[in-house]
Amino acid sequence: MTRSSLKDIKRTPAETERGDCSVILVGTWLALSMNATEHYEGACIHRCPDRDDLISVVHARRADWILAGPELDDGDIQRLFSVAGAVRENVRLAILGHRRDWRRCDRWIRRGCRVYLDESVGPDRAVAAIRAAHTLGVNVMDRGFTEALRERATGPAPHLTRREREVLDLLRRGMRNREIAGALFVSENTVEYHMRHLLSKFSARNRLEVVERATALGLA
Repeated sequence: MTRSSLKDIKRTPAETERGDCSVILVGTWLALSMNATEHYEGACIHRCPDRDDLISVVHARRADWILAGPELDDGDIQRLFSVAGAVRENVRLAILGHRRDWRRCDRWIRRGCRVYLDESVGPDRAVAAIRAAHTLGVNVMDRGFTEALRERATGPAPHLTRREREVLDLLRRGMRNREIAGALFVSENTVEYHMRHLLSKFSARNRLEVVERATALGLA
């Protein structure tokens, strides 16, 4: 990359004044046009088609984020992120990954990746995720990955009957069996019957664990 071309790709005063995130895309992203730079609300995405130019692009664009395309393997991402970090100390990492590849997502979140999204995500949604992570200091993952990780930790969500859901909802509110029976117009024996089923389905030892595990699975 020549000195003149570096001058041409510096972040514009308008971008700097708005406080836009500067995101460098390394690799492919089918949802993005082939333009060298795309502007969105709160962020600019710049392509780096040649990995050998990454140092120059990161420096010239004053990159805030590296966005790794789905075809990059773990070794590629680690090398590119290390190179970018040597130029911009506070640069952050976002990755586009294959759907439901929760193992890779989990691995990279543990390694310091701040945003991990499904490769089919659109630019507007990706920018919103990056902006949230950038301004709030949180990690952002697509729902498919978070659900898979949650299932890994707690097991798959059990199927509950309508009545079991009603009992669970009242249990979550802190009601005792007698109060639940009154609210549902059933006997305490019926409530105890449903309670035994809830304990079994959630592999719980007591009522508190039922609520905790149902909450972790998004059922309460």
